Amino acid sequence: MQRLKYIYILVFFSSINFLYGQDPQFTQFYSNPMYQSPSFAGAVEGYRVSLNYRDQWPALPGKITTASFALDYNLAGFNSGLGIIVMRDKLGSSNLTNLNVGFLYAYNIRISRKIFFRPGLGFYYFQRSFNPEELISSSMIYGQQNNGSITSPFDDEKLADKTQAADASVSGLLFVHNFWIGLTADHLITPNVSFTEKVSRLPIKINLYGGYRFYKVERLISTKKQSITIVGALRHQGLADQMDMGLYWSYEPIILGVWYRDLPFIKDFSRRDAIALLVGYKYMNLSVGYSYDFTVSRMITNTGGAHEISLIYKFDVEQRKKFKPIPCPMF
Repeated sequence: MQRLKYIYILVFFSSINFLYGQDPQFTQFYSNPMYQSPSFAGAVEGYRVSLNYRDQWPALPGKITTASFALDYNLAGFNSGLGIIVMRDKLGSSNLTNLNVGFLYAYNIRISRKIFFRPGLGFYYFQRSFNPEELISSSMIYGQQNNGSITSPFDDEKLADKTQAADASVSGLLFVHNFWIGLTADHLITPNVSFTEKVSRLPIKINLYGGYRFYKVERLISTKKQSITIVGALRHQGLADQMDMGLYWSYEPIILGVWYRDLPFIKDFSRRDAIALLVGYKYMNLSVGYSYDFTVSRMITNTGGAHEISLIYKFDVEQRKKFKPIPCPMF
């Protein structure tokens, strides 16, 4: 039974490129802000560089690894922000690889002294590829005795080893003092990601997120700021729905956080996924974060959880026009 279980897992990851695709996810999505929303492009004083790496389910064959690099700049004189993001993820025993290169733009609108709105646009080049020599057919697993009752999605299929397409996204972000709420719609073009003659389009992803930060200043001891930030995100893509709820405690230079991933308030759709713990450290302009996802679903003993590392560096640049940064958490 143990061997059969891993055969099924292996077949699943080997054939995942024929399923309706879902986007990679990051536990520290505020440390990868431009993947979260184009509205975050340039939402910082000066330049910002971010690196993110996620190793998901390392105990399973065909684990999922995702890496991203992003650079953005605040054009305060034009009330605008520019950004570029490059993301690559690999999964499955057939080395299914997704590559995304995006160019982002955001515009800062001042509604009142404390209320700001940032609409954003993203334009992307998307490429998906795999190694056909690593695919596993049903006959390779069950031998010639297989009477055809058990098949894999790629049996007798004519395959291409690469597909590419253009894509786009739109977003809006409203922030008032220490509160923010945003909405992002990704994959507006719904690109075809199939390797066969059949059409398999990447579904539009809707991401609703927001949070509130409470500050406490230790006036009698030091000028360090202590804060608690409550955050949440709700995502919908195709047949998949997910909610993330989290809490950050920050006392410079330390940041601690805890997340829970589920749909707890929608009983029919509740599917316990993971509890994530995070620790971060900020040294001058450099911020480093590490998080670990503890699987709490039925796969609790099989996945090995998920490791995630983030690096963010901000370059200070003098600007004539003052800019108000968005009060989102660093991680």
